[in-house]
This record gives sequence, C-alpha cells and structure tokens, in this order.
Amino acid sequence: MAAFRMTMEIDGRGIVLAVYSGEFTASDWLRQRRAVVDSRFSPEDYDGRPVVIDMTACQLPRRDWSEHFQEASRFLKGRRPKPFRLAMIIGDDPGAEAGLALFAEYQKLLHHPDSEVRTFRSGEEAYAWALAGLQPPERTEA
Repeated sequence: MAAFRMTMEIDGRGIVLAVYSGEFTASDWLRQRRAVVDSRFSPEDYDGRPVVIDMTACQLPRRDWSEHFQEASRFLKGRRPKPFRLAMIIGDDPGAEAGLALFAEYQKLLHHPDSEVRTFRSGEEAYAWALAGLQPPERTEA
C-alpha cells in the first residue's frame, strides 16, 4: 500500500473537505496535517466546521487502532476546541466501519463529547449530513 497522503480545502459553503489515501498511521497523519493544513489554515478557519473526509482510497492500520486514534484525537483536542460533525466516506476496506466507530468514541472521550462522527458509503449523503450540521456564523454586535 502507498504511503499516507491527504488534501484539505474549505468549500464555498464552509464545509471542510479532505481526501485521504494510502495507509493511515497517526505519525504520517500528523506530518501531513502540519504540511497540508497547518501551513495554509489557522484553527479559527476550521474550528467547529463540519468535515467530510473521503477515505475510499485509504487503508486503516491492521493493528493497534487504539494507539493511532488516541494520538489523532489528542492532537485535535488541542487544535479544535469546538465540537464538530465529521462525515467519513469509506470504501470496501475490511474493518473500516468498526475502526471508525472506535475513532468516533475516541473523539467523544478525548476531544469533545458533543462531536459527531458517522460513516457513509456515499459522498452525497456524507456531504448532506455535514451540511445539515453547519452553524451560521456568530454575529457580533455593532
């Protein structure tokens, strides 16, 4: 399997769109996140925004899921203090649904109890669910 890669954009509606490919490891995810996300966006740009991640070309680790997911969740806790919706589009990778259910629990435990994580097989369904969770921008009194 190829090395882990990721891309990330914020679309015109305010949804964070990411694509993961290759074999997921927490160390590769952190390295890519710093190179791809932190170099282009500040936490204020994406904190609290719904996220759609296309993981159809990504393979989850075969072992030690908990270590990888704990490391990712702890990192997010420091960077994204607000709860958010995370829609993950999965392919046919064996165990992906169970692995991401575990990740969802880590998000609630280690990141924020109001975070929501769901898996989808359809990109359209994932985007619609994420969009339904988009909060209007906070208004400041003039």
